[in-house]
Amino acid sequence: MKSLKKRIVAGTVSLICAAGVMITLPPAVSVAAAATAQTTDYLNLREGAGMDKKVILTLSKGVTVTVLDSSNATWTKVQTSSGKQGYCSKQYLSISGAASNSGASSSGTTAVTTASLNMREGAGTTSKIIVTLPKGTSVKVIDSSNPSWLKVQTADGKQGYCSKEFLNVSASSGSGTTTNTGSANTGSTASSASALTTDYLNLREGAGTNYKVILTISKGTTVKVLDNSNAQWAKVETPSGKQGYCSKQYLNFSTSGGTNTNTPPSTGTGAAATVTGVTTSSLNVRSGAGTTYGIIVTLAKGVTVTVTDNSNSVWAKIKTSDGKEGYCSKQYLNISTSTGTSTNTDTNPPPSTGTTGTATAVTTASLNVRSGAGTGYSILVTLAKGVTVTVTDNSNASWAKIKTSDGKEGYCSKEFLNISTTQTGNNNGTDTNTDTGADPGSGDNTGSDSHTITGASVTADMLRLRESPDTSAKILANLPRGTSLTVLDTSNSAWTKVQTASGVAGYVSSEYIQLHYSDDVTNTTALSLSTTAQSIPVGKTLYIQASISPSGTYISWTSSNSNVATVSNGYVYAVSNGTAVITAKSGTYTAACNVTVTDAEPVKTAFASPNIASTGATVTLTAVTDTTRDGVQFVITMPDGSKRALNADSCTNESKQNTDTKKWTATTTFSAAGTYSFTAYSSLNGSMSSTGYTTNAYVSNQQDFVTTSSEERRASDQMISLIAKWEGYSPTVYADQLTSNQVPTIGYGCTFGANAIFYNNMTETEAWSLLINKINHSSYTTELNKMIQNNRFLMSQNQADCLISFAYNVGAGYFNSSAEMDFRRIMKNAVVPPALFSGETLAATVTKDTIVRDQPGIGGNEVCGVLSGTSLNVTECNFANTKDGWYKVQLSNGSTGWVNSGYINLSNSDSLTHDLNYTNANAFGSDLIRWNQAGGKFYAGLFYRRLGEANVYNYGDYEAVKFNRYNYTYPNAAAGLS
Repeated sequence: MKSLKKRIVAGTVSLICAAGVMITLPPAVSVAAAATAQTTDYLNLREGAGMDKKVILTLSKGVTVTVLDSSNATWTKVQTSSGKQGYCSKQYLSISGAASNSGASSSGTTAVTTASLNMREGAGTTSKIIVTLPKGTSVKVIDSSNPSWLKVQTADGKQGYCSKEFLNVSASSGSGTTTNTGSANTGSTASSASALTTDYLNLREGAGTNYKVILTISKGTTVKVLDNSNAQWAKVETPSGKQGYCSKQYLNFSTSGGTNTNTPPSTGTGAAATVTGVTTSSLNVRSGAGTTYGIIVTLAKGVTVTVTDNSNSVWAKIKTSDGKEGYCSKQYLNISTSTGTSTNTDTNPPPSTGTTGTATAVTTASLNVRSGAGTGYSILVTLAKGVTVTVTDNSNASWAKIKTSDGKEGYCSKEFLNISTTQTGNNNGTDTNTDTGADPGSGDNTGSDSHTITGASVTADMLRLRESPDTSAKILANLPRGTSLTVLDTSNSAWTKVQTASGVAGYVSSEYIQLHYSDDVTNTTALSLSTTAQSIPVGKTLYIQASISPSGTYISWTSSNSNVATVSNGYVYAVSNGTAVITAKSGTYTAACNVTVTDAEPVKTAFASPNIASTGATVTLTAVTDTTRDGVQFVITMPDGSKRALNADSCTNESKQNTDTKKWTATTTFSAAGTYSFTAYSSLNGSMSSTGYTTNAYVSNQQDFVTTSSEERRASDQMISLIAKWEGYSPTVYADQLTSNQVPTIGYGCTFGANAIFYNNMTETEAWSLLINKINHSSYTTELNKMIQNNRFLMSQNQADCLISFAYNVGAGYFNSSAEMDFRRIMKNAVVPPALFSGETLAATVTKDTIVRDQPGIGGNEVCGVLSGTSLNVTECNFANTKDGWYKVQLSNGSTGWVNSGYINLSNSDSLTHDLNYTNANAFGSDLIRWNQAGGKFYAGLFYRRLGEANVYNYGDYEAVKFNRYNYTYPNAAAGLS
């Protein structure tokens, strides 16, 4: 995978530095208690205030830190509970209390909504809406430390967060503190706020570059600040009394209790400006300023639009040539301003006559020049550290279009460019402004981008992987929290292109992943792998399980030779013959596994259908190979040991997730019952393989599903189809979230452990074959047949189907374990009832707490309760319905009544016939449906599966209905499903 450089988020800090603006305030009159903040998401603690600064550690969501310095508009210096100090982005901190220059609101600060405005539970559009406030609503400001959001309280006491963009904030001078929510923070008592222009600056009719210019204010003019609540614009009044809005970027704020120093008014005037933008890529126009808003239209690259509101730092409100209005991300808009008689804009002073400008940049490390603005584009050339280039387009927040001295043009990451602009002209001399760039240290001169991304992990409970970077795009997968991903492209700020461990590539919202870097600091104390050496056939995948302490710490995986084997999250895919070293790394700890990739297997899988055939019926043998094979032969071992060869007479091409296969079939019949082993071989260029895939076909004399016998059992096709339906089909491997350790799972719920070697990206034919072979040849079936023999059970096909499905989902250990489950005890109590003559009794024991009733049946009135282990005498049997048997009993106190046969163990049961057709259906079904939890939590899906299995056992009902057709007693957790 190509190395990826870390994204740069262009923010307020870099703009202020470039313009040379410094905001100064007098010290606060009093010092409040130390401020604290809580992280609102996973958040990096960095060594300095900037995205280019090294990550010290990553803080979890909800962590409380102490605020040491909040004077920076975008970054806060904090200290963790363990004493580590560093800087965090304010965007993901909820700050409370007071801090140095924090801008926290005082008790006298209020705000009025300028539009209908949502109040949310947290500072972000993803937080839940508490209430929508009408335009003109007055609220109390509780906390203004966040650069974009205010914590407020309504008149009825509700507290929450509102966007600053739609709040007009004012402060009461009588409170002793004046608080402004813009970039100019205050902390002392003041009667008026003023600001000094640091350059020629337009005064506009509204807060945005699309508003008409009233006049142009000269550099060094002092203006009175009337409203400082907008994050980017201040409402001001000139010495001549004109009021309007100025960009804060070129205002130096101060607060004075005396008289303002005024300068003569500017005589210059400016004409209205037209702001336009050109899309630099295919770009969505949305109904609001954010990726959560609906898409109105998608613009092609190179389309020109009119910018109607440029006040938001990330989104521009635009109008298309056909009149459509909406919002676009500024990252993909090249915005320019044209004027009439005035050439002034809010971001540049008016140049002197004859001024020209040239932007150049110097590489600060070995740096790739790419064919497009993103790490997913091809590398054109690699520049050494210290090379000077010409910047031809600087509009993208993260990438600069450049031209080298030999004429090559392409894109470079701004993170490793030191960009400067030199302006020369009459009476101007030279004015050079240099952007502050990252300091990545020395380059490696290898052409790889410095400070590389090693992967990403999901921070949301469930994150959708989509086909394209849009919320309306097709969902490819649902990724649970903690899923490790390979990062393919980070050029889109809102969406990151990733690849899952199973090889599925798509897009996820950047907001819900945590990127991991090569120089991340971790607290790893131990790292080991489940294997240190393995051989894998070409086309198969090896699962290496890593053990790390502390548990859950991120691990990066690499392969020494990706032409031989690739790796993602411990899944090693065999590409071609050879050797490779797979390395897991976390912090300073590494662990390795030597992998040898061998020839591809001649046959991937094989099976017989139906899974249970009757004598003389047609049986289809199926084998799956890769597309290089040109024939298949099935060799069957007959009961007398002789061999019978059968050539495949049909071949179908199948494909899944870019993996192509061939499905080969042949048909035959078997005249006698038994198990017939067969091996599928394949030919390559006409030469038959010496090895193949061995499985078997099963032929039975039993023609129905309800007759009981002691013969060995296996699952029917009806039951396998139900299991496949309940499990669901996944062609690629995933982590089962219902298991405690998120077991790797593929196909129709087939699980495996460490060091397993399997085929990923499997077709439905392969998945069906894997399901059949796993059921037939593992403990699900062998333990069932062992239980039949150990207990001398007579079992029907229905009953076997139910129990095999249960074992496939829950495990087969309950069939023969020393700890006896209730449903197994109910089965053992199922016997052909003995004939009792008048006056004859039979000793028995109660095996589960139950009710004694006055009539044989669940509808009988309750006589009394009886506890498990109670000894009693059976005086009569009622099995008019074999599925609803009852024993009349006499207790030691002389009481008599009827008890469900499922809860009575007769003393002579060992000598009786254990025919499972005498299982009490209500007792068995009511107990089986209690197996509905995973991790201590009730799941409706598990409950309905148990319900379906109980119906198969008792009534041969394979419909899998989701209602109580047979009147079982529902557990409390499922009471609402009745």
